[in-house]
Amino acid sequence: MSEHEDPDKDADSGDEQGQRSSESGSMGSDDGATDAPPIGFRMPVGFSQSLLPTADFASRIIAPWQKQMQERVRSMLPEPSTYVRGILEPLNQRLQEQITSALPDMDEIALQVLGPFNERVREQMASITANLPSFSIPSTDLSAIRDLAASPGMDALIQQITEQHARILEDFRSSLGPLFDTDALRGINRGLLPPNLREHADEVHAHDVHEFVEQEGIPLYLVPRGRTALRLLRAKDRAARRRVLGDCYESLIEDCASVLENADQGAIGSEVKFALDGLGAMRAGHPHSAQAMFTVTLDTLISRFYPNKEARRSITNRKKGANVPDTIDEMGVREAFVWLPIWNAHEEFWKHKGDQVPRYYSRHASVHSVSSRQFSKRNCVQVLMLVTSLIGYAGQITAARRHTTA
Repeated sequence: MSEHEDPDKDADSGDEQGQRSSESGSMGSDDGATDAPPIGFRMPVGFSQSLLPTADFASRIIAPWQKQMQERVRSMLPEPSTYVRGILEPLNQRLQEQITSALPDMDEIALQVLGPFNERVREQMASITANLPSFSIPSTDLSAIRDLAASPGMDALIQQITEQHARILEDFRSSLGPLFDTDALRGINRGLLPPNLREHADEVHAHDVHEFVEQEGIPLYLVPRGRTALRLLRAKDRAARRRVLGDCYESLIEDCASVLENADQGAIGSEVKFALDGLGAMRAGHPHSAQAMFTVTLDTLISRFYPNKEARRSITNRKKGANVPDTIDEMGVREAFVWLPIWNAHEEFWKHKGDQVPRYYSRHASVHSVSSRQFSKRNCVQVLMLVTSLIGYAGQITAARRHTTA
């Protein structure tokens, strides 16, 4: 029998045939014995057919054997997924090894790139980490919670845990107290301020200083003295700040002289000598000559710090409306205090494009457009402050290096 034949259909057909055969056998014979009594016993309908194996019967007999044969055939053939895996896995492994060998060692590259940066961060965070507060959390006995649902002392346990949590939070709050203590915050602010402003830590914040030098070409690092620096910080606009430069002209000269005359010429270089020559010209009443001397001295100092021309351009080529360059943005606080006003003093100026000579100090206008608008006592003292701040900073770097190598 084919697998797709209908056994019920075949069985019905056989029953119909048996019924017809039985009905013909129950009729009288045609040999004339018409009055003989009919046979009184009849076979049930479909009896003879029932003696033969039906299609359904055959199906039940064959099915187990067929299933067994199918299982034996399957066992003789490899399982497709396992078979394919067995073929492809070695190929995949080989391909992965080839790709891995062709790629660079990303862990090593990351270590080389991030190593110096991580070291710098570790050094900067060392002092902060050493002073971070610590607190301990008492251990909680959780064994009593095992039968909490059935325990009559559940309320007492909850109360105990609540009180313990309250003590933990109180300890934590107390340990963080030093971080938010007024004296501690004042100490942090004082440490970030330029040295000349630290005694005024209650009156000015480091971010105010940074905001000032980010938009102005007047330095506040090392010079001027604290009270003059506060006046500059509190001035409402550039005109007010320039008035401070004029009002404090003599004291500004003395503030710068105090730094320059104590600078180590042997360690810093001949720039100190030329700055002192310019200072002498100012005291002798020749601010124009002094301004020219200070301007070229500033150029020389910048070249000492940035001998590479492309790197130097980020400091000496300030576009109008430009954001702070990455060179300065990546500096520490102290460095930024020094270099931001120098960057601002190098605002672009193009005489051949018709730019008007500014009245505030401009390095490019001083070099490329000599005029009474640019050369003045206020601008002279401003560039003197820039030179003094940079020389003083150079002296601090030199001293720090000597201390490190000692």
